[in-house]
Amino acid sequence: MGAKVAVRADLSRDAIVDRSLAIADAEGIGAITIRRVAQEFGVTPMALYWHVKNKDELLDAMGDRFFEHLDPVPTDGDWADQLRAAVASLVVALRRHPGAAHLAAARVMHCAAGRDLAERTLGLLRAEGFTVAQAADIARNAMQTAVMLVTNEAGAEPHAAAELRQGLLETKRNALKALPIDRYPHLVEAADAMTDCEDVDGYYEFGVDMFVAGARATLAAAKA
Repeated sequence: MGAKVAVRADLSRDAIVDRSLAIADAEGIGAITIRRVAQEFGVTPMALYWHVKNKDELLDAMGDRFFEHLDPVPTDGDWADQLRAAVASLVVALRRHPGAAHLAAARVMHCAAGRDLAERTLGLLRAEGFTVAQAADIARNAMQTAVMLVTNEAGAEPHAAAELRQGLLETKRNALKALPIDRYPHLVEAADAMTDCEDVDGYYEFGVDMFVAGARATLAAAKA
């Protein structure tokens, strides 16, 4: 009885969100239900409703969490370096819980930290000469790029339960290698590279650099 009371005492909105993020990482986002999370705390589902009204509110809170501990972004220097740092900060935050990373994009305008990041990014781009529409598109794509990089990392399979990931990767790899090589020589050649990430940090740096290069090219074309 004493242990159960201790667990109940630890029950809070923050604890529920933390545990839910951990479940999503281990079992996939599909595993998140009020009942499943309640089991983690050894309580009934009704106990969770004191802290989150329903599953939708829980998912929203999980998405908000990514913006609460963003790495600081420099406020001086080249605009492109600041933009790169902002996207990299998002990537770092999302990589902490890849199983729920896709929840962040829908919440960026619904929490103060997300709005602050968006406001600063838009101000940075407008000051450099981007139009309102261009700045909005780049800011939106910055969020989408960060999510895409994390949720599509080769070899990660964050949407699936941990024990299923290796099997899913092997199935994908074998399917690519089994393609007719005379018709799909490059797909067969890239089978390993497309299902495994040998240099994870390099993968993220390359993805962020590609995004920033596109923003630079957009500005150069507009000025030309």
